[in-house]
Amino acid sequence: MEVFDFNTLLLNGDKKDKEMVFAIGVFDGVHRGHQKIFECVRAERDKHPGYESMCITFSTNPKNRNTGALDTLRLREEYVSSFSINSFTIIDFSENFSKISASGFASEIMRLFKPRILVVGSDFKCGNPNESANGEELKQIFASMGADVEVKIVDFVLSDSGEKISSTLLRQLIIKGDLESYSRFSGQDYHLDLLTGPSRSIDGIMTISREHISQLLPPPGDYEGTFVDSNLQRCPVEIRIDGEGLSIKGLDASRQADSLFITRRKVK
Repeated sequence: MEVFDFNTLLLNGDKKDKEMVFAIGVFDGVHRGHQKIFECVRAERDKHPGYESMCITFSTNPKNRNTGALDTLRLREEYVSSFSINSFTIIDFSENFSKISASGFASEIMRLFKPRILVVGSDFKCGNPNESANGEELKQIFASMGADVEVKIVDFVLSDSGEKISSTLLRQLIIKGDLESYSRFSGQDYHLDLLTGPSRSIDGIMTISREHISQLLPPPGDYEGTFVDSNLQRCPVEIRIDGEGLSIKGLDASRQADSLFITRRKVK
């Protein structure tokens, strides 16, 4: 999968002649609803020989800048690539970008590639609060610019109890320490990126300071999980989370960290 910076791609025009099936969203803490979007992008691309597929996402979550992300761009990129999407494009959600209108954003998309099919969730909106558009409204904006863009709107996925599976719900589950429900709703165990900061290993225990963890941590306590090293080898571990950060017990000192899946909270 190719990875691009949005502004750089605008400048160099590498995709300007490509017919594109594309999705737009933050996709923080990729869950079953997001999976439906990526599966739809892949299916629509495969139905149209010559089309490419792209996921357009943001460097930060504009709605949750101060609450801790559910993933990192690296983890999100890895996950999106598992759906065989051709390219992953990152928008720097700067102050200037936050002011752009929906029509201004559509104009930039028109410069980026030839939009053919847009796949979004039913709660999708783009543009600043005073000049925003949902999926159908964005279709009309594209039409006014001379582009016939089909819009596929993917419905919410509901839990067994009828709750809308969303990044907000996943965040609430992490805060409560309910990792098992998180796994059911997201489709995978909670995944922490351990390359965001330095770690220290002493006597088989790896410690990482909270200040070097960019993602939201579950509440203090003891957990079970799976450690992934730099060779992508996995091993079961015990995890402790406290006010200082987290510690991982049961590791060979030579193993370099890649990531960590937190499976469940241990019952005392």
